[in-house]
Amino acid sequence: MHVFLALVFSALLVYLLVQFGRQEEIQDEYEDAILDIEARLDWARTRSRFPFGMEAQMEISSTLLGRAKNLWNQNRWRQAYQAALQSRDAMDRAQRLYSSVITLR
Repeated sequence: MHVFLALVFSALLVYLLVQFGRQEEIQDEYEDAILDIEARLDWARTRSRFPFGMEAQMEISSTLLGRAKNLWNQNRWRQAYQAALQSRDAMDRAQRLYSSVITLR
């Protein structure tokens, strides 16, 4: 019985170490992406005018950012990072729209 408990405990320990390693592998990139997106959304919200389509891209970015945070809290780290990257792409599109209008003026 003690051997069985020792094996179960060892398997649980290995599982937890693997899970920790998976989270640790992606955590820095995820946090950098989240901080970047939040800062760029804050910047975009300070604009007095939005070119056509920019607000829609900001909304998409904000929605994906919330989804990424929710997935991270559910320990679905890779999916959270992918959602954060999609949010960053939407913010890139919003900023490209803004800069194209600014350069045309």
